[in-house]
Amino acid sequence: VADWHNEHAAENVNKPEFNGHKVAVVGSGPSGLTCAGDLAKKGYKVSVFEALHTAGGVLVYGIPEFRLPKSIVKKEVDTLKALGVEIDTDVIIGKTVTVDELFDMGYEAVFIGSGAGLPRFMGIEGEALCGVYSANEFLTRNNLMKSYKEGSATPVMHAKKAVIVGGGNVAMDAARTAKRLGADVTVVYRRT
Repeated sequence: VADWHNEHAAENVNKPEFNGHKVAVVGSGPSGLTCAGDLAKKGYKVSVFEALHTAGGVLVYGIPEFRLPKSIVKKEVDTLKALGVEIDTDVIIGKTVTVDELFDMGYEAVFIGSGAGLPRFMGIEGEALCGVYSANEFLTRNNLMKSYKEGSATPVMHAKKAVIVGGGNVAMDAARTAKRLGADVTVVYRRT
């Protein structure tokens, strides 16, 4: 059933009648896309504003292809577009357009789902050295910017050894990505 849905979701959309209300959604990650879809199904005119050049937020830049195929995210985004959701990329709220300007443009509500992408560092010596990355930066460079490719504009250092500090999902994604790039990976976790 899920496979059939994934193949046919965007072409079998029941687009509801417009209810006369416009909502802006800031961010196209999981919460932004869910909000946009739920509102569109209720007849709202929804516009999603994404700072990056592609929609999907952490689903695209943070979660590696081997764990969440980007084709699945693309199908979900395509389904939202079929519902009438507009997705504007390369728009930084507060710089490209302000929240006040969104209201001036006729949006009656603004949902802010901009993510929690800033890492917390440990405050230890050496964490600002070349080749030391937050997991978010490492995954973004690999997943979104394809930094592992020869001649990339935002390359990552290809190390023979990599140490990942942490034990959560993001740390495991970073460890598995580093391993796929050929590194001998060690995971250091506070409970080990």
